[in-house]
Amino acid sequence: MTLRTPALICDAERNCTPLGGAELAKVPPEVLRDAQGVAKTYYGRSAGKAAILVDQMVSLYLLTEAADVSVIFNPGGWGWALLSQMPLWATILAGMKGVLEKAGQRMTTLNYLRSPRSLLGRLSEVDALTNLSRAKGRELAARVGHLTRHRPLLKVILAGESNGAAMAEDAARLLRDNPRVFSIQTGTPFWAPSKPHPRTLIINHNGVEPDSFSSGNIRRWTEANIKALFGRYKSSQGNILFHISAPGHVYSWEYLVVQKKITDFLLRTVIRGEAQD
Repeated sequence: MTLRTPALICDAERNCTPLGGAELAKVPPEVLRDAQGVAKTYYGRSAGKAAILVDQMVSLYLLTEAADVSVIFNPGGWGWALLSQMPLWATILAGMKGVLEKAGQRMTTLNYLRSPRSLLGRLSEVDALTNLSRAKGRELAARVGHLTRHRPLLKVILAGESNGAAMAEDAARLLRDNPRVFSIQTGTPFWAPSKPHPRTLIINHNGVEPDSFSSGNIRRWTEANIKALFGRYKSSQGNILFHISAPGHVYSWEYLVVQKKITDFLLRTVIRGEAQD
């Protein structure tokens, strides 16, 4: 079963203002034609869906005009959470922006909402996470491919946490030959581990407590959730799909290991172009 509907992308720095309604007069004809070709490939049978994808692609092109680095954040859970609902990762993005700006790089932050908030949205996410459908990774990769073709100096970081890390990995793998695409992933699912890549940073330990979700420590989950029922859960408040406790599945800029790894990655790999070990 393949459930495909265009994902939504919004401006995370302006309270998740949706992209769209692009002033087409400002878009170079070749950018518009390319976007239309990509949209036809994915939604040729639906003019409405194709139009949504075109509108978002050219809007993204316009939004990144003054940027050196664009970060596209994939949320965890079912894929529809706003960055404002994920305050810990918001601290990471704020930290990244500080590092990049100090290095003279202008950064834009986008929130990628890959699933609609519905039963069909949940089913499409299950399809994606179990590899029954690769449509979500392909669509994100297509958007980024279009963007980098027409913004030849722009660098793009596909960021993601938990289930969102799996989606970022999927798209990054499709774009592995694009030297201006990078990925930062935290808490990758144990059933879909990310593969090491010179332009990908994978963090599955916050430096304080092992991530029980990434390691597949089901016994630790079970103990944590039983304790939570009786008010005796004292570990970190990581969770899966917003309801299942997962000790150690917590990442923030306040964790020194997380901060150091991301800072080093940005300075060494994204800015200086040195490959990861």
